[in-house]
Amino acid sequence: MAEGSRSVLPPPDADPVRLLSLTGRAVGDTPGPSMRRLLSATAPDAVVGVGPQTPVVRAGLTRDVDVDVLIPGTGRPPHATTVGDGSRHVMSVPSTTGRPVDRPADPADAKQVVCLTDRLTLNVDPYRRTTAVDGLSAYAEALPPELPDGTVHCSTRLRAGFRTTATADGRTLSLVGVGRTEATLGVGAGDQPDAAVVELYPNGAADTTALSPDDFGLTGLDGVGETRAETLRRAGYRTVEAVADAPPRELATLDGIGSTVASRIRAAATAQTENRVVPTGDDSLPNREPIFVDIETDGLEPSVVWLVGVLTGGSEGRYMPFTEGAPGTTDHLEAFLAWLDANAGGRPLVAWNGYRFDFPVLETQIRRHHPEYADLWEGLYTFDPLWWARRQNGGNAALPGRTDTLEAVAEGLGWTPATTGLDGATVAAVYNDYRRAFEAAADPATVDGPDWRRLEAYCEDDVRALAVIYEALDDAARGLSDGHRPDPTGDEAGTQGALSDFS
Repeated sequence: MAEGSRSVLPPPDADPVRLLSLTGRAVGDTPGPSMRRLLSATAPDAVVGVGPQTPVVRAGLTRDVDVDVLIPGTGRPPHATTVGDGSRHVMSVPSTTGRPVDRPADPADAKQVVCLTDRLTLNVDPYRRTTAVDGLSAYAEALPPELPDGTVHCSTRLRAGFRTTATADGRTLSLVGVGRTEATLGVGAGDQPDAAVVELYPNGAADTTALSPDDFGLTGLDGVGETRAETLRRAGYRTVEAVADAPPRELATLDGIGSTVASRIRAAATAQTENRVVPTGDDSLPNREPIFVDIETDGLEPSVVWLVGVLTGGSEGRYMPFTEGAPGTTDHLEAFLAWLDANAGGRPLVAWNGYRFDFPVLETQIRRHHPEYADLWEGLYTFDPLWWARRQNGGNAALPGRTDTLEAVAEGLGWTPATTGLDGATVAAVYNDYRRAFEAAADPATVDGPDWRRLEAYCEDDVRALAVIYEALDDAARGLSDGHRPDPTGDEAGTQGALSDFS
């Protein structure tokens, strides 16, 4: 982000333009059933083809996609498309047909415009440790004279997720990467996915989610690598649905599989295709009422916990945000700990991936800022349902969702977030921008804070999603303990029929 700019939150109720960025390599290497699942799951408004192997994108998706495939700079139509009611435009810049730009209508009349180009690249100077966007002047000359506020300029030669602002020809441009960069150093390089969903909002906000096409096919199943996936394909099990429907005894006879692995991968396939928790172990969950927590920090290697969200009473229960009053203060942590002291009483403190993130981060903050509560924290019963499902005693449940992230699993169970357009990285960026402005200001009282209620609502979404998952796990575990344990080598459909009662 350019110096002096602040991260922008998406409008609360706005629909984004949803682009699916795909490399030709991803389209060429991903089996057809997996690519169709990816397209169905992401539901893009348009597909953007990027390198390497860009021409493969359109050729490989001809029969699989019912939206336009846009590839800037190739000279092949389509060069533009409309989204929704036609008031939102996506168009290539510059046009390759001799006009300044191809467009379905006058962009000055559009509510939202997204410009796509292959002309903007990142230049990294490793000696001066600076980056600059090349191609800006020529690109700005090719733009229509009038564009609506919030227009976003997307380059297929900038890494998906990269954002900055730049000035060219008297215009300030909001730049978003939707592809891959040739740069190998600097913030503009980083991990470069072969697939990504980029959501672009009317006020210029953007949200990027990197995807692995493998997650949508056989190799997305727990216990299946490329070797086992090829074994399954040779045996006729080419899709996740086919594995879910397969008799376990037949899977167990395949080379390198066996009964234990057969049970594991079939449970994973069933969880994905039927969108439910499938029990795989004997362990029960804690028998006391849980306290669900989720923390918001300043990044993946946090120095600050500025919000602790607490939920009691289940997924429809009471939410309490303990939010930082001003950067550098920790009264909110003290209030959270005092509340725990009065209310925990042997109840499990539950956090998703808590053993690897939330709990150690909280412990560090408590010992640093409120050591008087260290003994209280040490005596708390902490519980991580992701670890319980995947790791405890070999794992106790197969989860829906293409990944093990909180949102993916909860959405697999039918949960829908109340907030849109936000993720942990965006929320952290908004907080960090505010904190930097606050700390740099001569009078911090003049610095406008972010929309705290919106950020607290995002945390509330996460903690309610956690409760939804926990309740589904608990239902499945109690059903299993009542005697409905799956037979890893059984062929009878009645076993799966009984398991369907646990969703």
